[in-house]
Amino acid sequence: MINENLELQKKIKEGINLIENNNFLEAEKIFDKFLKNNETETTGLFFLGIISIKKKENFKAKELFLKILSINEFHLEANFNLALVYFGEDDYNEALTYFDNSIKINDKHLPSYYHKGLIYMLRKNYDDAIKYFDICNNIDEKFIPTSLNLGNIYLRKNEFKKSIHYYQKILDLTSDQVYLNLAKFNIAWNQLAECNLDEGFKNYEVRKEKPLIKKQVKELIEKYSCKEWQGENLDNKTIIILSEQGLGDNIQFFRYLFWLKDKFNTNIIFLINKKKSHLFKDTPFNIVSSLDNIKHIDYFKFIMSLPGIYFNQNQNFPKIVHYIKPSKEIDLKWKDRLQKFKKPVIALNWQGDRNFMFDRTRSIALSNFKNILNIKKNTFISLQKGFGTEQIKSNKFENQIVDLSNEIDNGDKTFEDTISILKNIECLITSDTSIAHLAGTLNVKTYLLLSFNPEWRWFIEKKYKVFYPNINIIQQDNPGDWGTVFEKLENILN
Repeated sequence: MINENLELQKKIKEGINLIENNNFLEAEKIFDKFLKNNETETTGLFFLGIISIKKKENFKAKELFLKILSINEFHLEANFNLALVYFGEDDYNEALTYFDNSIKINDKHLPSYYHKGLIYMLRKNYDDAIKYFDICNNIDEKFIPTSLNLGNIYLRKNEFKKSIHYYQKILDLTSDQVYLNLAKFNIAWNQLAECNLDEGFKNYEVRKEKPLIKKQVKELIEKYSCKEWQGENLDNKTIIILSEQGLGDNIQFFRYLFWLKDKFNTNIIFLINKKKSHLFKDTPFNIVSSLDNIKHIDYFKFIMSLPGIYFNQNQNFPKIVHYIKPSKEIDLKWKDRLQKFKKPVIALNWQGDRNFMFDRTRSIALSNFKNILNIKKNTFISLQKGFGTEQIKSNKFENQIVDLSNEIDNGDKTFEDTISILKNIECLITSDTSIAHLAGTLNVKTYLLLSFNPEWRWFIEKKYKVFYPNINIIQQDNPGDWGTVFEKLENILN
């Protein structure tokens, strides 16, 4: 019997090693044999279920785990992994059923409580999420993902002190650099949002620990023997400003290059993707999309680091610079086109980049615009491109919104039509996307619709009104509550 058990454990270990190395075919051969014996059938079904999850064969995985539960309904790992499959499919009700089964079997099963917390967090039911994450803390207060998500929840609830407490706890618990950098970055977000700007900008520099940024810095230093600018005198020096993050960030903070020009007698280079470079061309800087023709650099700086240096020196923010210029030819084309609508034109943009981590909180379902679209004194046009445009048809708004998606920005220059359209409309209504920054820089009257916990810069903007005088912010009063936002907007437009 002992030898049989040893042989069984050896086979299981061999199968697990094959799964970990993604050799699913050989692993299946091992665990298929387990099905022929009543005593090992459950083990075989379980690991075949795990293989099916790895192969993204969810239907088969569910079948296998359910078969285990038909044999033994109190099988903890079958319940839990079945819940994980449903969780991965966003079928949260079914997932909760099997997480609850796991907890009935083991009332200290931390992974089940944790995933219940995640479900309620994703549903924006933050109070219940906190309840389950608190249970996780009681089971194991050193389980770092719990502190991370409690920090995230309190950040989204705009309870910044509590949020910082949980991120600080991560700093005290681990030496894992990934968790440390994430916690420090989120502490910076909190500090900037509560307008603790000196500390916030200082901690915001942790973003430069990202592998891609570190790689870029290493290549620059090796090629040019340059160093990062920390505020030194730049007279008769060459500095390259590196674009980073989203296009909106670069549009917004490009103003700092004008500050450097006014302060120093310096040669300023700005490195930006070629498709976007035309936005910055009518400026007194060397706009480049590669370093191929750059012979010498004394200093480098990432554009998102400039606000921190400026604020440290001046304790305020520079005024807006309207540096983006429309093409005269394209401008005339759209001026003529938009005048034919007779009524004042309002442009709409509701969907940001769906690959952005927090897109589900900042983008807005087009269905929310229903009452706005019934205002007859205006013509509404869509500036949406790609993902999001399908909502016009699915909401049956084809007769209320002029869809320009097939007509605009089809060339190799980002926003080349959108710029001219914005200069020829009554106003823009938009979610938090790069178009908001574009309109802000073009001095176009804009209504920016924001979630309860938007990007940190909008907290600064609401308190100090320093970035865009032409942007009117309408923000959620409670998490997920777009209803009151649109009530306020409707009253304004009427």
